[in-house]
Amino acid sequence: MQNAYLSLLLKENESLTIQRLCQEAQVTRPTFYKMYKDIVDLRVDLHHGILKDLKESLTIHNPQRIANLLPEYLPHNMVALFEHILQNQLAYEVLLVYKPDDLFIQEVKGILRQYVEDGIRLPQTTEDELRIEAGFVIAYTTGAYLESIIWWILSNYRLSPEQMAAKLLEVSLHGPYKNPIQWHR
Repeated sequence: MQNAYLSLLLKENESLTIQRLCQEAQVTRPTFYKMYKDIVDLRVDLHHGILKDLKESLTIHNPQRIANLLPEYLPHNMVALFEHILQNQLAYEVLLVYKPDDLFIQEVKGILRQYVEDGIRLPQTTEDELRIEAGFVIAYTTGAYLESIIWWILSNYRLSPEQMAAKLLEVSLHGPYKNPIQWHR
């Protein structure tokens, strides 16, 4: 029923009805009502399942200090983020890109924000090790991760999860420029 819900969101512009949802899912109304009290309940259940998996995929199990990272090291959870999105491709395409669901987007941002915050704080990074205050870094990086996910979806997943994780790690640690910028004063 969740896939039918997502498919109908993508295909139709008018209000989604339980009757139409049951037709798409090829189930009876009593079957629907055994699982959900209404469409909002279905939506909440869908969000909960996907976001629970997202949070689990981004859990940092072995925090590493930035100074100890090897260039070839890809944090497992960064790869798991993109693998999770591929496994839930229809949901992310519909709820994040083609029919944006504000509640879903805010929840994804919250999970990404917590991941970035944990990535800074778990390895005991101190404020004086950061070039910019932690709150700004967390907000900036959260937005960058979310927009990178959207870019990846819109580019039809042309890069592998490993390549996306490597790009995000590279730009997060070193910025986008090949040569360091020399500021002239």
